[in-house]
Amino acid sequence: MAAHDAPVGRHVHHTEAEEILEQRALTSTLNSLLVYGKAAHYNLTKPRLAALSRLSERHRELLAPFYTDHLASIDHAIDINAEFLKLVVRYGANEFEAPQDLREWEGATSLQLDQTRSSIKQVYRDWSAEGAAEREVCYGRVIRELNNLYSPERRSDVRVLVPGAGLGRLAYDIACEGYVSQGNEFSYHMLVLSNFLLNHTTSESQFTIYPFLHSFSHTSTATNQLRAIRIPDKCPATFYTSTASNFSFTAGSFAEIYANIPDEADKWDVITTVFFLDTAHNVLEYIDVISQALKNSDGSGYWINFGPLLYHFEEEQNSSSAVARAPNDVDQQDGISIELPLDYLISIVEKCGFVFEKLETGIKTTYAADERAMGNWFFDSVFWVARKMPIVHPH
Repeated sequence: MAAHDAPVGRHVHHTEAEEILEQRALTSTLNSLLVYGKAAHYNLTKPRLAALSRLSERHRELLAPFYTDHLASIDHAIDINAEFLKLVVRYGANEFEAPQDLREWEGATSLQLDQTRSSIKQVYRDWSAEGAAEREVCYGRVIRELNNLYSPERRSDVRVLVPGAGLGRLAYDIACEGYVSQGNEFSYHMLVLSNFLLNHTTSESQFTIYPFLHSFSHTSTATNQLRAIRIPDKCPATFYTSTASNFSFTAGSFAEIYANIPDEADKWDVITTVFFLDTAHNVLEYIDVISQALKNSDGSGYWINFGPLLYHFEEEQNSSSAVARAPNDVDQQDGISIELPLDYLISIVEKCGFVFEKLETGIKTTYAADERAMGNWFFDSVFWVARKMPIVHPH
């Protein structure tokens, strides 16, 4: 994924024990994609058919034949999703060097199966025409700001880093604008799926997925729940044939890679963070790494950020298991969640040497939402462009 037909770039070397844990994480993720169909049938349609059998005869007659026909259609759509994911797994297992013997793969957890279902909706968000309106609110803002900062003739020399790149669409679109773009991602679900979408799709609308079948709530019509989405709306193969050298991808922790590798310091013209800051155990660490990685010498480094503050590890911090950790544990980020209100976060960013050139709040945003659903969750997101002030060294 570092290029059209290359694997994901890795910069950090692990111990043997860490490599074993990585292999387990990879294979359990692959397994969750592989068994999606079986799990979805078991969790979605099987219990509803069982519930139907327990209803009174009158209620069964009222539901017939719609309900059973609808569940049969759900089963068919699950099968189509499953075939797509099996193809993703086939390429991912090969390129991420998973064991060929499936008996050596780690089993999928219920959390990973949930992540597989949500990943299908993220494919819809990032790589379908129907997801374009949602992408425009966040990705569109970022790209417009980049293009305001840099004229077309300068862009081939501008290096843009996209941590938390997910399925790679923003990093890809930035590269298409002529910038040198690098995505970074930690989640194996995202890495395996983005590898397939970026490297192994050959035409627009090549595949069909059904991203909305997993929820029976807030559904106005059966047709809406079962509507087919064609992907990708834009085929990366058409881009790679022209200029592949300015697009790359790294796998691993943003903080681990870009804080600990000397080559990554003082290197990037722009870092763009979209729905990313609140994924940190410690948001202060992210701010430090962004500051270090941006060009520091002449005040030309920019941080463009968009997203809410839905801190991902808040519940973990609130759990009783988090307080029993010894202060000298090896992974001191485990069990930590530092959640800052926006006003204080802005103050911290300024104290870390940034000057806000643009700051907008209260931007209504959804994430992988079904625009036809009867209910959706909206975020009030923040958008900023902050310039890194040059570091003045004493004489």
